[in-house]
Amino acid sequence: MSPDTEQLIEQRVWELGFRMTPQRRLILEAIEDAGEHATFDEILARVRRREAAISQATLYRTLETFSRYRLIHGNELAGGKVYEMVAHNPHHHLMCHRCWRDQKIEEDALASFYQEMASEHGFLVLAEHIVFMGLCRECRETHGDQLGQFQSHPKFRTTALKEEQQ
Repeated sequence: MSPDTEQLIEQRVWELGFRMTPQRRLILEAIEDAGEHATFDEILARVRRREAAISQATLYRTLETFSRYRLIHGNELAGGKVYEMVAHNPHHHLMCHRCWRDQKIEEDALASFYQEMASEHGFLVLAEHIVFMGLCRECRETHGDQLGQFQSHPKFRTTALKEEQQ
Protein backbone atom coordinates (compact mmCIF):
# COMPACT_ATOMS: atom_id res chain seq x y z
CA MET A 1 0.00 0.00 0.00
CA SER A 2 1.33 3.46 -0.79
CA PRO A 3 2.41 5.47 2.27
CA ASP A 4 -0.26 8.14 1.60
CA THR A 5 -3.03 5.57 1.30
CA GLU A 6 -1.81 3.64 4.32
CA GLN A 7 -1.75 6.82 6.43
CA LEU A 8 -5.28 7.76 5.29
CA ILE A 9 -6.60 4.26 6.03
CA GLU A 10 -4.86 4.01 9.41
CA GLN A 11 -6.28 7.40 10.44
CA ARG A 12 -9.82 6.44 9.39
CA VAL A 13 -9.63 3.05 11.09
CA TRP A 14 -8.41 4.70 14.30
CA GLU A 15 -11.17 7.34 14.12
CA LEU A 16 -13.81 4.66 13.60
CA GLY A 17 -12.49 2.60 16.47
CA PHE A 18 -12.16 -0.80 14.84
CA ARG A 19 -9.13 -3.03 14.52
CA MET A 20 -7.02 -3.44 11.40
CA THR A 21 -6.61 -7.19 11.33
CA PRO A 22 -4.10 -8.92 9.04
CA GLN A 23 -7.02 -10.16 6.89
CA ARG A 24 -8.43 -6.66 6.53
CA ARG A 25 -5.03 -5.25 5.62
CA LEU A 26 -4.55 -8.01 3.04
CA ILE A 27 -7.93 -7.20 1.47
CA LEU A 28 -7.12 -3.48 1.30
CA GLU A 29 -3.77 -4.25 -0.31
CA ALA A 30 -5.47 -6.49 -2.87
CA ILE A 31 -7.92 -3.71 -3.77
CA GLU A 32 -5.13 -1.19 -4.14
CA ASP A 33 -2.96 -3.58 -6.15
CA ALA A 34 -5.86 -4.34 -8.49
CA GLY A 35 -6.20 -0.65 -9.32
CA GLU A 36 -9.42 1.08 -10.21
CA HIS A 37 -12.63 -0.83 -10.62
CA ALA A 38 -11.60 -4.19 -9.18
CA THR A 39 -14.31 -6.84 -9.21
CA PHE A 40 -15.10 -9.15 -6.30
CA ASP A 41 -13.53 -12.06 -8.22
CA GLU A 42 -10.33 -10.10 -8.94
CA ILE A 43 -9.97 -9.13 -5.29
CA LEU A 44 -10.68 -12.68 -4.11
CA ALA A 45 -8.06 -14.12 -6.48
CA ARG A 46 -5.43 -11.63 -5.25
CA VAL A 47 -6.25 -12.28 -1.59
CA ARG A 48 -6.18 -16.06 -2.02
CA ARG A 49 -2.75 -15.95 -3.65
CA ARG A 50 -1.44 -14.81 -0.28
CA GLU A 51 -3.97 -16.38 2.11
CA ALA A 52 -6.00 -19.27 0.70
CA ALA A 53 -8.14 -19.63 3.83
CA ILE A 54 -10.05 -16.34 3.37
CA SER A 55 -13.60 -17.22 2.40
CA GLN A 56 -15.91 -15.47 -0.02
CA ALA A 57 -18.20 -14.61 2.89
CA THR A 58 -15.35 -12.95 4.79
CA LEU A 59 -14.38 -10.93 1.74
CA TYR A 60 -17.98 -9.90 1.09
CA ARG A 61 -18.53 -8.77 4.70
CA THR A 62 -15.20 -6.90 4.73
CA LEU A 63 -15.97 -5.10 1.45
CA GLU A 64 -19.36 -4.07 2.83
CA THR A 65 -17.75 -2.80 6.04
CA PHE A 66 -15.05 -0.89 4.17
CA SER A 67 -17.67 0.66 1.87
CA ARG A 68 -19.91 1.65 4.77
CA TYR A 69 -17.00 3.38 6.53
CA ARG A 70 -15.78 4.94 3.27
CA LEU A 71 -12.40 3.25 3.20
CA ILE A 72 -13.24 2.04 -0.31
CA HIS A 73 -15.80 2.99 -2.94
CA GLY A 74 -18.15 0.37 -4.30
CA ASN A 75 -19.93 1.30 -7.52
CA GLU A 76 -22.38 -0.54 -9.72
CA LEU A 77 -21.23 -0.81 -13.32
CA ALA A 78 -23.06 -2.42 -16.18
CA GLY A 79 -23.17 -6.03 -15.05
CA GLY A 80 -21.75 -5.95 -11.51
CA LYS A 81 -20.06 -4.09 -8.69
CA VAL A 82 -16.51 -2.76 -8.66
CA TYR A 83 -14.34 -1.42 -5.87
CA GLU A 84 -11.49 1.03 -5.55
CA MET A 85 -9.61 2.70 -2.74
CA VAL A 86 -10.75 6.07 -1.49
CA ALA A 87 -8.32 8.56 -2.99
CA HIS A 88 -6.75 11.64 -1.45
CA ASN A 89 -8.02 13.61 -4.42
CA PRO A 90 -11.77 13.00 -4.79
CA HIS A 91 -12.74 12.26 -8.36
CA HIS A 92 -15.53 10.83 -10.47
CA HIS A 93 -15.60 8.86 -13.71
CA LEU A 94 -17.07 9.32 -17.17
CA MET A 95 -17.41 5.81 -18.58
CA CYS A 96 -18.33 5.11 -22.19
CA HIS A 97 -21.01 2.47 -22.48
CA ARG A 98 -19.82 1.45 -25.94
CA CYS A 99 -15.98 1.21 -25.73
CA TRP A 100 -15.70 1.30 -21.89
CA ARG A 101 -13.17 4.16 -21.92
CA ASP A 102 -12.86 5.56 -18.41
CA GLN A 103 -12.08 9.24 -18.00
CA LYS A 104 -11.51 10.71 -14.56
CA ILE A 105 -12.97 14.09 -13.72
CA GLU A 106 -11.99 16.07 -10.68
CA GLU A 107 -14.40 16.91 -7.89
CA ASP A 108 -14.28 20.60 -8.86
CA ALA A 109 -16.00 19.80 -12.18
CA LEU A 110 -19.23 19.17 -10.26
CA ALA A 111 -19.01 22.15 -7.89
CA SER A 112 -21.57 24.26 -9.77
CA PHE A 113 -23.96 21.28 -9.90
CA TYR A 114 -23.63 20.80 -6.13
CA GLN A 115 -24.24 24.52 -5.56
CA GLU A 116 -27.31 24.48 -7.81
CA MET A 117 -28.78 21.51 -5.95
CA ALA A 118 -28.29 23.36 -2.66
CA SER A 119 -29.67 26.72 -3.81
CA GLU A 120 -32.51 25.47 -6.04
CA HIS A 121 -33.61 22.42 -4.06
CA GLY A 122 -32.13 22.88 -0.59
CA PHE A 123 -30.35 19.56 -1.12
CA LEU A 124 -26.82 18.96 0.12
CA VAL A 125 -25.10 16.52 -2.25
CA LEU A 126 -22.77 14.14 -0.40
CA ALA A 127 -21.56 12.21 -3.43
CA GLU A 128 -17.98 11.04 -3.03
CA HIS A 129 -17.51 8.88 -6.08
CA ILE A 130 -19.84 8.85 -9.06
CA VAL A 131 -19.61 6.86 -12.28
CA PHE A 132 -21.45 8.62 -15.11
CA MET A 133 -22.36 6.25 -17.92
CA GLY A 134 -22.66 7.67 -21.43
CA LEU A 135 -20.88 7.89 -24.76
CA CYS A 136 -17.38 9.27 -25.24
CA ARG A 137 -16.51 11.78 -27.95
CA GLU A 138 -14.94 9.17 -30.23
CA CYS A 139 -17.90 6.78 -30.06
CA ARG A 140 -20.34 9.65 -30.65
CA GLU A 141 -18.33 10.72 -33.70
CA THR A 142 -18.19 7.15 -35.03
CA HIS A 143 -21.65 5.88 -34.07
CA GLY A 144 -23.67 9.02 -33.37
CA ASP A 145 -25.71 9.32 -30.22
CA GLN A 146 -27.15 5.84 -30.54
CA LEU A 147 -26.25 3.67 -27.59
CA GLY A 148 -26.84 0.43 -29.43
CA GLN A 149 -27.47 -2.88 -27.76
CA PHE A 150 -26.85 -3.00 -24.02
CA GLN A 151 -23.59 -4.74 -23.14
CA SER A 152 -22.11 -5.74 -19.83
CA HIS A 153 -18.75 -4.32 -18.92
CA PRO A 154 -16.05 -6.69 -20.23
CA LYS A 155 -15.02 -7.55 -16.65
CA PHE A 156 -18.43 -9.09 -16.04
CA ARG A 157 -19.05 -10.94 -19.30
CA THR A 158 -17.36 -14.22 -18.28
CA THR A 159 -19.02 -14.13 -14.85
CA ALA A 160 -22.45 -13.59 -16.42
CA LEU A 161 -21.90 -16.46 -18.86
CA LYS A 162 -20.89 -18.81 -16.01
CA GLU A 163 -24.03 -17.89 -14.06
CA GLU A 164 -26.28 -18.46 -17.10
CA GLN A 165 -24.75 -21.90 -17.67
CA GLN A 166 -25.43 -23.07 -14.10
